[in-house]
Amino acid sequence: MLVFPVINFSLRANVDELFFPKKPLLAGDTSRFVSLTCILLAFVYMAAVAIPNIWYFFQFMGTTTVMCLMFIFPSSIILRDVHCISTRKDRIMAILVIILACWDKLSCHLH
Repeated sequence: MLVFPVINFSLRANVDELFFPKKPLLAGDTSRFVSLTCILLAFVYMAAVAIPNIWYFFQFMGTTTVMCLMFIFPSSIILRDVHCISTRKDRIMAILVIILACWDKLSCHLH
């Protein structure tokens, strides 16, 4: 229950950056902030109602969602670099993070 707001914040920020890279910051655009939050919450709540036993969802998703939210999505945003602010070191670190996250996910499935 306490982790949901943190994950929702990260999800909202990453989705906004992926869909609206040229727009101003999300905190400055109230209508986009509210609409994106409502859409994400509606999707999460519909999924929670549609899945009768949360264990099936955990078996299906596992840590993939958290791995994507915490490591892969932010690194892919750095690699896309629409604002031309990332350095060569930033891009190398982003590639390394994506490789390590995928390696960790694959090694978990092999054991």
